[in-house]
Amino acid sequence: MQKKQLSKWFKVCLVIALVALTIWLTLNFSTERVREIILQSGSSAKWIYVLLWVFLPMGFFPVPFLAFAGGMGFGLWLGSILTFIGAALNLTFMFLISRYLFRQPAQKFIFKRYPSSKGILTTDNQHLKLVLALARIMPVIPYNVENYAFGLTDISFWDYLWISLICILPGTFIFVNVGDKALEPSDASFSLSIILVALLVFGTAFLGKFIKKKNPEVAQKLEVDEEE
Repeated sequence: MQKKQLSKWFKVCLVIALVALTIWLTLNFSTERVREIILQSGSSAKWIYVLLWVFLPMGFFPVPFLAFAGGMGFGLWLGSILTFIGAALNLTFMFLISRYLFRQPAQKFIFKRYPSSKGILTTDNQHLKLVLALARIMPVIPYNVENYAFGLTDISFWDYLWISLICILPGTFIFVNVGDKALEPSDASFSLSIILVALLVFGTAFLGKFIKKKNPEVAQKLEVDEEE
């Protein structure tokens, strides 16, 4: 009984610390601030950038802007590699926090307030994997929300990890590329980078319509997730 009480209070303290960290990150970091930190960090800039990736998305920092900063600070190829490493660590960290700290209380709250969400969070593993892949490829649901949300589902950690790592690659490359080319906005390569972002958005819309036609059940789950 005493061990259970200690475990409970330990979780409560962790949750309070994470909420406080989230608020602090939200209030103290902007895209310009991130870029300044990278430029002023010298030889440690790479590791600082990866650490920023691990923690900033917890405070719902907009990750496309973080990727832009990586492109500006490190160029396309190194920026993409560092962004991928940071995102891999972050999406793992946020998933584990959600799964082991928030899952039971969050599920109770969500099921009570949004009964229809129960079908999403407890659906079979095959559907969860497909929904995760589409959510990662289609930049409709915020990346930060996806990390926490899938920790509340029944998807296995390893399925979540390998699907996420594969499916974030196109967006990572495209958004880092915009940051890299933004340093020369008059150059044709910057226009090309914007076109790639537009293609990602339009491709998302087309893919969404295709899925709705071919697999209405999965499309319905994505729509419910977005609404809630």
